[in-house]
Amino acid sequence: MTTDESEAQDLVQATFEIALRRLSTLRDPAALRYWLLRIETREAMRVTRRMRRFVRLDGRVREIAAPNPGTTERLALRQALAELPLRIRAAVALHHLAGLTVAQTADALGVSENTVKTELKIGLARLRKELSDG
Repeated sequence: MTTDESEAQDLVQATFEIALRRLSTLRDPAALRYWLLRIETREAMRVTRRMRRFVRLDGRVREIAAPNPGTTERLALRQALAELPLRIRAAVALHHLAGLTVAQTADALGVSENTVKTELKIGLARLRKELSDG
C-alpha cells in the first residue's frame, strides 16, 4: 500500500504494536494473517488521512538506481500502483497481492463487497491502461 520502503517498515512496526496491544481481540488464531492485514490496512489509511492535513508533497519524486534487466516491468507496475487512489490501491494490493478474498478485503477496508468489486474493476482497468501505454 505504501510506495516507500521506509514507510512500509514503519507501517509494519505500527501494525505489530497495535496487534500486541489488542491481542485479546483475536478470536481465531488461525486467522492471524488476515487479522494483521486488517490492522495494517486501517493504520495505513489513518496515517495517510492524518498526513494529508499537514503535508502536500509529491511522493513520486525519489532517487532510484538504474533498473537491472528484468526489473523494468516491476518498476512500471510499482509506478502504476502508486498512481492509483489510496483506497483503490489498497483493494488491489489486499486482494491480488496479499491474496485476501473479496469479503476479507471489504472487511479490512470497512466497506461493502460491492464497493471492493467496483474498486478492483477500476484499479485493474487503470493498471492495464497505464501499463499498455507505457
